[in-house]
Amino acid sequence: MRTYRKKMVLAAVSGLLSAALLAGCGTQTGERAEDQVWGRADAKEIDVNSKISGRVVELLVKEGDEVHQGDLLARIDDRDLNTQRLQQEAAIRAIEAQILQAAATTEMQKGTTAAALAQAETNLALCSADHERYAELLAADAVSRQSYDTYRARYEAAQAAYESAKAATMQTDVNRANEAALEKKLEQAQAARAQIMVSLDETEIRAPFDGIVTEKYIEAGSMISQGTPLVAVQDPTDNWVDIKVPETKLGGYRLHQSVRLRGRDGTTEVDGVITDISRKSEFATQRATSERGSDADIISFNVKIQVNSPALRPGMRFRLLGEGVAS
Repeated sequence: MRTYRKKMVLAAVSGLLSAALLAGCGTQTGERAEDQVWGRADAKEIDVNSKISGRVVELLVKEGDEVHQGDLLARIDDRDLNTQRLQQEAAIRAIEAQILQAAATTEMQKGTTAAALAQAETNLALCSADHERYAELLAADAVSRQSYDTYRARYEAAQAAYESAKAATMQTDVNRANEAALEKKLEQAQAARAQIMVSLDETEIRAPFDGIVTEKYIEAGSMISQGTPLVAVQDPTDNWVDIKVPETKLGGYRLHQSVRLRGRDGTTEVDGVITDISRKSEFATQRATSERGSDADIISFNVKIQVNSPALRPGMRFRLLGEGVAS
């Protein structure tokens, strides 16, 4: 019985020693757990959205596919837009024909009315001179009233013809204004066609940069609206680790400083450079309590460490090795 108890005691002691040994090796460098600085990895990733609404007729990628900038990811049905394009092009041709016709009419009227006005002006000058001369002769009783009335009627007819010729030149101005209005209408139609062409170009959804498709939100055949995300693309060469640093230790970090980090697997190690130290605090890492004898929270700030390593995946945890900061 004593032997059995002795064995049990030895086993318990051995277990405690092993646990202590393992706990001592956990930090690997003898660093206390509370002094370790951990961060979470993140990477450049965007949702590729549709700028137009319609039915997705083709989805050419799946999750995990590697894509390059400009690669075709999906196609949206373009039949309605092509119909609109044809209609708009027909409208443009009709307006262009109207402009040509209006220009020809204006040019023809311009020549005719200019000649008519010149002739009417000359005839008016002659008739005016005759009218004045016969008016003087009538006043001197040198001609009869009948002769005077004849020249007066000619003068009045010449005046009417001159006014009519002037009105015809005003019609030419109206024609020119109509041409200008048609030109504006043509510009509007061409702008509408250009917008349709932009929408047609957006029926082909392309990769914004080299990367990997991390998520697929829709399937071929889906009806989507403007702004609907189709897939998410991540750039595996643009990634970083965000660490939260208490304000009491922030002075040990500086921009462009090189650091080294180790993953939770204990083997993955990466080098990085501090590219941003937040100017705005995020949250309290240590709340003030009466037991601590402190009346203020200890605030943390985000420090961004750019890594750009394919070993990083968003969400992975990394620990800053050694001091990792300036002395």
